[in-house]
Amino acid sequence: MSEYYNILTKVMANKQMSISSIARELKKNGYDQHRLILTGYLRALHETGYMEEIDIPPSKVYVLKSGMKRDVYSIVKEHLKDIDISERLGIAVFILTSLFHRPSFKYELELLGIEARKTETIKESKDALLNEHRVAVTRIKIPVDDPAFEMNGDTTEIQLLGNKVLIDIIKDLIDLDGLKAKSQQTKLA
Repeated sequence: MSEYYNILTKVMANKQMSISSIARELKKNGYDQHRLILTGYLRALHETGYMEEIDIPPSKVYVLKSGMKRDVYSIVKEHLKDIDISERLGIAVFILTSLFHRPSFKYELELLGIEARKTETIKESKDALLNEHRVAVTRIKIPVDDPAFEMNGDTTEIQLLGNKVLIDIIKDLIDLDGLKAKSQQTKLA
């Protein structure tokens, strides 16, 4: 899904909204789209099953369908955008290899908006099961000659940053209200 869809889902989270109210909220967030374009986009989302369209004369109200999940690549990409560009590749490879228990392919890194390359902490994978891993991926089409990448050497700092990103992703995807402290603890008791 597109970045625009991700922004739209944040604006509409748990709300029924008319096209006018969606347009106003998007404009507040810096996305000034013509209403006809927004209307077409919302109708397309309705027709593809991502939104419910409720006719409340004189307007239509849109609601995100519950249980719709964003794909893992758009979620990780969104959380990596605030990471320094020099650290993104390492963190991305760490996260994908940790989640999938296999090397991450060049195409997957491109889905995250990251150029795949070898560095002192990232190496091209020579895993004997690389072709089996490629075939096992069925949600996206990995090119036959696509190289894969994995961690190399001491990656302790990358792993710490990667774990922080994973925790931030979990916090965004799971409602933790009523479970976490209301104020930050400043010293250990």
